[in-house]
Amino acid sequence: MRCVLRNGLLIVTLLFLSSCQLNKNTEVVYFSDYQLEQVIREELSLPDGDILPEDLNKITELDLSGQRIKSIDGIEYLDHIKTLNLQNNKISNFSPLEGLERLEEVNIGGNPYETEIIEKLEAKNIVVLTKVEVEVRGTADGPGGFLWKVENGDTTVYLQGTIHIANDEFYPLNRKIEKAYAEADVIVPEIDMNNINMLEMQAMTMELATYSDGSTIQDHLSPEVYDNLVNTYSNLGYSITMFADYEPWFHSTLIQNLMTEELGFIDGVDFYFLDRAEEDQKQVIGLETVEEQLSIFADTTPEFQSEMLEESLIEIEEFESQMEDMFNLYLEGDPDKLLEYLTVEGVEPTPEEQAYMKALNDNRNYNMAEQIANFLEEDSGDTYFVIVGSLHLLLEPHIRSILEEKGYTVEQVL
Repeated sequence: MRCVLRNGLLIVTLLFLSSCQLNKNTEVVYFSDYQLEQVIREELSLPDGDILPEDLNKITELDLSGQRIKSIDGIEYLDHIKTLNLQNNKISNFSPLEGLERLEEVNIGGNPYETEIIEKLEAKNIVVLTKVEVEVRGTADGPGGFLWKVENGDTTVYLQGTIHIANDEFYPLNRKIEKAYAEADVIVPEIDMNNINMLEMQAMTMELATYSDGSTIQDHLSPEVYDNLVNTYSNLGYSITMFADYEPWFHSTLIQNLMTEELGFIDGVDFYFLDRAEEDQKQVIGLETVEEQLSIFADTTPEFQSEMLEESLIEIEEFESQMEDMFNLYLEGDPDKLLEYLTVEGVEPTPEEQAYMKALNDNRNYNMAEQIANFLEEDSGDTYFVIVGSLHLLLEPHIRSILEEKGYTVEQVL
């Protein structure tokens, strides 16, 4: 049995209209970025339902760092926010911040921002931080050394000697090294290997490292050296036919890489910090190109390349022993001991060896030191963390001595 109330339609209509009027006067806040909304919901302890403007009034400070946020549309409703941390996201448009009347400080470091927004926010007496704050790892007695510092005005350059392969004992490094990285605005490796176009690199390697006259590696080595090369590849699980068209310098490099992989060694100090820089969204500026480095080997004579290859054809156990010795010296952090281990005193180098070392060390050090001096002269107020092979800071003429010749004071930190 259905009952109909007198004036029921009117009551329902009034209730409906009242509901419409309520929704019209109640503003709901929407955030276009899902990650941003989820962090704010967590801050409000509001997992679902509408977010109202009055809900946001209780937020006076907010840490949104490292949340993969791309848009801050909707953040203008945080009328009571005073301190805001937006570092290490992917935000390019910061204009919503201009409507935050109570905002006193914001960190936008680690985002692809335009410098114009900094001027606009500072004109509203908002303190704008652009330095990326990174957790400092390591301990005071942690491993490693080879760290120097150069200053000019408000600009600081740290010079960190690296090693290109490592083992699990390396990380985290000494706290002073980790702190220098954390302070840095810009990471400066020899090459930014995390942003290499692999297709271009393969084409370049083919151009610089393969025979163009139809010959193969067998045509350029003595039978003894060639047989040794064949056996070395076989022991590592490869066939010489895969690399028959390549010149000796390429084989020398490849053999070392394959041995490194076979022994389970991991990426060295430069890759450790480059991967961190990518994660922390720090700016990276390479000092050299892949072509410049490969050309050093490609430009040597065939005879010198064959000598290099022959020296690299050692038993994997001997290679492992050499690497472990070098690892221990690096972790000990004694520059004199490492330099003594890596160089041979009292032996007169051949003209080819002299030319090779000039290209490998001297010329590159002058070029890299010139770029580092430019960082210092620009005096941008940034902190640079330069990570180069340790010999570039130890073997004369090294980067440190060249900078000192230019009038800079180089202070050893570790």
